[in-house]
Amino acid sequence: MLSIGLGYLAAGLGAGICMLAAAGGIAKLAAAALEGTARQPEAAGNLRTSMLIPAALIEGLGFFALVICLLMALTLNGAVAKFGGAEGQSTHESR
Repeated sequence: MLSIGLGYLAAGLGAGICMLAAAGGIAKLAAAALEGTARQPEAAGNLRTSMLIPAALIEGLGFFALVICLLMALTLNGAVAKFGGAEGQSTHESR
């Protein structure tokens, strides 16, 4: 039963870590774009346009990793439903 709990913990930690990494990537990208705008205000439109594509890719990658972690948790939940009862019965029968 401990391994099931550790599986859920791994799925939750994985989702949190990939969301933090995506947020950090977008924050670094936005900070660089704002610094560039502050140094050269006339290039603000070009910087904004060139910032949006990588930001969308980083966000998409973060959501993809989040979906993978959620699928891992749901698959673990299905395995518990399928095999959890059999483990519980075999331990009770051996006593």
